[in-house]
Amino acid sequence: MYSSLPDKGNFKKNIIKFLVYGSVVYLTSELLRYSAMDEMLGRKFSEDSAVEYLQSLALLFCSIIYIWTYRNIESVKPLSIGLFGFHFASFIREQDAFLDEYLFDGAWQTFAFGVLIFAIAKIALNWKLFLTNVSTFTHSTAYGILLSGILTTYIFARLYGRKIFWAVVMEGQYMRDVKNVSEESLELYGYVLLMIASFEYLLFIRSLSGNHLSGLNHNKNLENISN
Repeated sequence: MYSSLPDKGNFKKNIIKFLVYGSVVYLTSELLRYSAMDEMLGRKFSEDSAVEYLQSLALLFCSIIYIWTYRNIESVKPLSIGLFGFHFASFIREQDAFLDEYLFDGAWQTFAFGVLIFAIAKIALNWKLFLTNVSTFTHSTAYGILLSGILTTYIFARLYGRKIFWAVVMEGQYMRDVKNVSEESLELYGYVLLMIASFEYLLFIRSLSGNHLSGLNHNKNLENISN
């Protein structure tokens, strides 16, 4: 038996989040549908498609949130810079064709690994705080969604999009467009999960700050009573 009724405020927040996140997923699916309809056969979801641009924007959105928390929230600096490094390096990876064409061959590797090395160095300087951050973060909603997004985008979508798999599925009638649409759609969904995770991270940081302030106020009240 429960000793108390559920928190109505949290229930409403969860309903609102479900509706907002569900709407984002719905709009993503509609964008995929319209993109597939508009693009020419043989060019569906190519490097210069709307889907590819949206993937980059999703990663850029995540990167901005994590670098903002790094610069403004002292208590989670190492975790924030680690998350920023991962997402911004992924953003750079999405620009590989542009960077290789207009800068030099292998440009994206140089910049991406540079960002990762910078982030790792920052984490190493605050290793103990990073471990504390991770320990707390793994109990949050943001962590679960982030993990789902990473597994979807960087593991399952890559394996799912293998040519050998689709050649077997289509039994000698292999069409690259079908493979691209399927793989890029799944990858975009993974990026949407990463976006949601970054927003949840902001809520997570806010809850930590609120708990910290509540603790300070509680201690002050105890001091006043004792005096």
